[in-house]
Amino acid sequence: MPKVLAISPGTPDVVAGRAILAEHITLEIANDPAPPLAVATTRVFDLLVLCGMDVDEQQDVVSAFHAHRRWRLVPVLYALDPSMPGMAIPGTFRPEMDGIVRGGLDTPEVQRRILAMARDGIAEADLVVAGPFELDPVRSVFRLPDLEIGLTERETEILAILLAQPNRTISAAEIIERGWGTEANARYLQILRRHVSNIRRKLERTAASRSVRTVRGSGYRFEVRIAS
Repeated sequence: MPKVLAISPGTPDVVAGRAILAEHITLEIANDPAPPLAVATTRVFDLLVLCGMDVDEQQDVVSAFHAHRRWRLVPVLYALDPSMPGMAIPGTFRPEMDGIVRGGLDTPEVQRRILAMARDGIAEADLVVAGPFELDPVRSVFRLPDLEIGLTERETEILAILLAQPNRTISAAEIIERGWGTEANARYLQILRRHVSNIRRKLERTAASRSVRTVRGSGYRFEVRIAS
């Protein structure tokens, strides 16, 4: 069941707490971001909703949550005050995954957006981190300190296997068995080589350009030492 955290300052204490939105969404309402932030290392939700704040306050709250790596995978729904003119876009807004809507937490439009954005599985996902690099397995994005690179689903699976054990050679057979769920043969070895080649091409002219290494006769490794 998707879990949604809604932070809405000014919400009466009798309203704050856990509720059910529709049949399959757990909604936890907090009137202060401090308590959820205090346990952000151990509790992650599938969607973060911010209501009753100005843009600067929303940015501060999101930045605080994003200090915890797993929270960077969580979509954010920015609910703006409908009485404010224009449409101020928070600096932390990510158009590929976040949403903006006008209204309060109890308005039909905001609740429709919550239902549309809450997704199973996001809270259970985790970034794969190696040195200064991060792989977002949900969005299929490889992040360098100053750059994001989009990957295909298969490229993401391969890179996740390598990044999970940096500086260690992973056999081609293990990658194929874990990524494709089948035994390695000539056909799959060729497909794997093609995907690795595509990954290297996408990492050209970046700090990770020499990180994906072929160990002849053994397999592949993600070499963090070369990148650092």
